[in-house]
Amino acid sequence: MKLYAICLIKDEDDIIEQTLTYAMHYCEKIFVIDNGSSDRTWKIVQELSTQYPQIIPYSQTFEPFSDGLRAIVYNDIHQDLTDSDWWLRLDSDEFLAEDPRIEIVRAMTEGCDIIWSWQIQFYFTEHDLSAWEKGEDSPETPIFERRLYYSINWQEPRLFRNQSKRKWNVAVNVDVPDGLKGVCRRRILNRHYQYRDPIQIEKRLQLRFGQRSFAAHVKTVDWRRTIRQSKDLNYYREGEPWQFR
Repeated sequence: MKLYAICLIKDEDDIIEQTLTYAMHYCEKIFVIDNGSSDRTWKIVQELSTQYPQIIPYSQTFEPFSDGLRAIVYNDIHQDLTDSDWWLRLDSDEFLAEDPRIEIVRAMTEGCDIIWSWQIQFYFTEHDLSAWEKGEDSPETPIFERRLYYSINWQEPRLFRNQSKRKWNVAVNVDVPDGLKGVCRRRILNRHYQYRDPIQIEKRLQLRFGQRSFAAHVKTVDWRRTIRQSKDLNYYREGEPWQFR
């Protein structure tokens, strides 16, 4: 069984190297589409590809954001794989919290083609703001050490089985290819670091504000409105089980 990833990115130069090198632990190939980055994101991907053949800078496009951009990669590659191979929808700021190959075996035993994720959302809190203002929080520090307060409060499809003889019809379903059957009963755990520091948060909000695809989630460009109170969140300690509220 092979596991390939499709990563759609834009202006994530503070984290993209961590994301891609982490995903190499379980993905044989990671196809990267840059959606018009204006920072060093695309250059970092190209530099990484010279070190790691698993990372493939597939294309750079300046089209408006669409989940359907992933279908371009899938439709180009799916015939090279078998119906026992799988794909990962890899966002540029997330890290699977467990080995996906174990969950894929579980899904195939159940006769299922799709695995959803529980999104472990890490937030920027008042403690993080204080450290940032004191100059004690550096983007050079690994993100696992920088952001420790989280809430498991969202689900999304993340892994899906390849269909070697069927293309991805974007008009039917933009999340995963149509024609897939059955969702695995268990959700895989997935770390998500969308809010990392004031500079990054402000850039993220400005990129998404006013776009139809993000209208339900981005209603302001004021980064301070994303600060969460630590008392309302769980605190991550390595080795301890993830907490649901």
